[in-house]
Amino acid sequence: MIGIIGAGNMGKAIAQGMGQRVLISDADPRKLRSARNRRCVAVRGNIDLTKRSNVVILAVKPRHILKVLKEIKPYVKSRLIISIAAGVETRRIEKMLGRARVIRVMPNMPLMAGKGISAVAKGRFSQKKDLAVAQRIFSKRGEVVRVKEDLMDAVTAVSGSGPAYYFLFTDLLEKAARACGLKKGLAEKLALATFIGAAASADAANISMQVLVKKVASKGGTTEAALKIFKQKGLERIIKQAVQAALKRSRCLKNALHFSPGLNGKAF
Repeated sequence: MIGIIGAGNMGKAIAQGMGQRVLISDADPRKLRSARNRRCVAVRGNIDLTKRSNVVILAVKPRHILKVLKEIKPYVKSRLIISIAAGVETRRIEKMLGRARVIRVMPNMPLMAGKGISAVAKGRFSQKKDLAVAQRIFSKRGEVVRVKEDLMDAVTAVSGSGPAYYFLFTDLLEKAARACGLKKGLAEKLALATFIGAAASADAANISMQVLVKKVASKGGTTEAALKIFKQKGLERIIKQAVQAALKRSRCLKNALHFSPGLNGKAF
């Protein structure tokens, strides 16, 4: 049995994509009601869920994970713990729970539409079969890649934050289209459909992005004129700086958790 602690957007998306009966708990009754369906069974609390589950998925905010770990600690023996809490390292969870089998996962927002990509990393005491279980669960909502845990901050900066970059660029393209005289509805449709179609084309083509750019940009044509502006204005440099800023922030947030009060007031 799989149990999910946290019925927010991610927890609910994971539950609804399972295709089997799962248990779910949350401190907010409204979220539980929203997540509940024929295959998603709301339970009385985190302890009840942990007792009844072989796999426990921690789909809670990093600021709440200490409280949850303290609550379920006496009941996690022999259970696989999968955490999607951003910035919370497996060794921190292991320190709280003892020799627990922990897998860390960094999913992204498109998981809610079944188009996500999730990075998975194993903890010290977990086994390859545990990693396979996590991969099987998250592959129901998109792609899964295996990484070393020390790369999770980079994953967060790219695929974790990446959907916002896409949304921003789509919005900017729509605004530029409106400035060219297109009405809002049409500008929005053109921008959105263009990116969705381009992504599908790239996925099907199995060639590099640079080659795809050249396929669209005819010499002396309109696309080449636009690309020259991107290059002159330093778009590549801007994107690199933005991702580096996200990476740095991810590391800062992770380090801040080191000083959060844990059990008996000790550092986490």
